[in-house]
Amino acid sequence: MPDTMEVYTGTEVTVEHVDTLADGGARFDITAEDGRQWRIDLTRDGETEVVTTWRDGTLADLDVPEWLDDVTARLTQQ
Repeated sequence: MPDTMEVYTGTEVTVEHVDTLADGGARFDITAEDGRQWRIDLTRDGETEVVTTWRDGTLADLDVPEWLDDVTARLTQQ
């Protein structure tokens, strides 16, 4: 079930757990209110790897927003 959170920029994002990784980390889909989406792998050590990105449902080469660190920090605390 997706969770919604507001990051420090005021942007609202939806975070959905996709899968558990073999190394104990997790895969998440993070969607911003403007239609951008990132699929990330988050390791148990808190490191983030972007797997793929979309804009409005279409594959796109998106930059990683500064607020993504805020989201991943919250996820590692859960």
